Amino acid sequence: MSPDFQQKIDAIMQEFVSPDGPGVAVLVGRDDAVLVRKAYGLANVERRELLTPENRFIMASVTKQFVGMAIMLLKHRGLLDYDDAIARFFPDYPPWKHEITVRQLLNQTSGLQEYLTKSFWQEAVEHGGSIDLDGLLQRIATFTDLESLPGARWRYCNTNYILLGSIVERVSGAPFRAFMEQNIFGPLVMKDSFAGDSGDIPGRQATGYEFKSKTKFELRPFNREVVGWADGNVISTLDDMFIWAQSLSTDALLTLDVKAQAFVPWNPLDPTVTRYGFGQMMGERRGIREIHHSGGTLGYNTRLSRFPDEKLTVILLSNAEGIGVERIHGAIAEELLGDKMAPIKPVCLPVDALTEKAGTYTGKPRDHHESLEIACSADKGTLTATRRREAEGFESSETAELVPLGRDLFLMDRRSDRYLLFTREGGAVSGVLIRCVGSVTSLPFEKGTS
Repeated sequence: MSPDFQQKIDAIMQEFVSPDGPGVAVLVGRDDAVLVRKAYGLANVERRELLTPENRFIMASVTKQFVGMAIMLLKHRGLLDYDDAIARFFPDYPPWKHEITVRQLLNQTSGLQEYLTKSFWQEAVEHGGSIDLDGLLQRIATFTDLESLPGARWRYCNTNYILLGSIVERVSGAPFRAFMEQNIFGPLVMKDSFAGDSGDIPGRQATGYEFKSKTKFELRPFNREVVGWADGNVISTLDDMFIWAQSLSTDALLTLDVKAQAFVPWNPLDPTVTRYGFGQMMGERRGIREIHHSGGTLGYNTRLSRFPDEKLTVILLSNAEGIGVERIHGAIAEELLGDKMAPIKPVCLPVDALTEKAGTYTGKPRDHHESLEIACSADKGTLTATRRREAEGFESSETAELVPLGRDLFLMDRRSDRYLLFTREGGAVSGVLIRCVGSVTSLPFEKGTS
């Protein structure tokens, strides 16, 4: 670790965070030693309250690995099995209850529809607090059709973890919040963590904002739907999340051989699918093994990453939805491990290998529009990609010049370690996959579709 590492972190954070806007808390640790623990920006813009390492944040989807641990604890106690059909827990659900297993919920291969849609977020903003867990479970019961056969395809779906949280309650006989406190947070002495079960604002909670730019942001609501359920409702701090990260490489709660199940990705030998376990994503950042998960909800953006071979942990907690913790993390990872990462080696491609990729590629989102526009500058010999998304209540756009690494593989963004892999049908370019540290778009963007 270079002696000026702290100053380099400061410089990275200054690029993304304004002292007059919402911010980011960061912790970097090696083994059990904290190397950096600092916060940047404001916890509450209107009151000019500084963000501190002690502030609480909604963990959003980083919660999913805690749910994975809860299910593993119940399995270890003989109270359920990973391959139990969920009909055991939801006898009144549609016939698909007999086809979907607990394991498929955990590794996101159930084929269930997503409850967390654009219309759901609109309802949360306009009528926050009107939905409770029973109501949400009733909504899921109306999903008569599956998106795919259970176990046939990976696709991220928050509905899976809503059901897992309910399974924890039904099997243990305890409310989800109580189970997490008694079996995870308490034993690990995570004193500032709990599973949010209401829209009440806890002490030291950083106020959430939507981040549009360093100087433009909007206050976001804080209600029951924003806090979420077992798909994203853990509320925690930097220090507690570091305790959690450290516990994953010890025999705390469960022995390492039992916990190993969480880190077995679905279909691990297929490089075209996401490597997802029990709320854990496994990948490589230019040759360095990384286990990670990010989270986002209205007003908050989080990421927990571990580089197990290097014994490094990076935690980023933000009260600025959309600030892009993945790119911040990538910049920090480069400072930490850049000398060990595989070098980026661009190749020179003929013009026709570039022009064949130009066009509009449309994804297959559930209820929003997403596209990639690939433009070729033949005289410069370059490709430019613009990705546009409308998802979960916000719109985003990013443009990058692509770096060719092979005939069909291009680096899109060095900081987030994001790549485009063009696919072919009959020899012609037909689509493109986005790959990022073990994550792969669940369906390819198809060329020339609408």
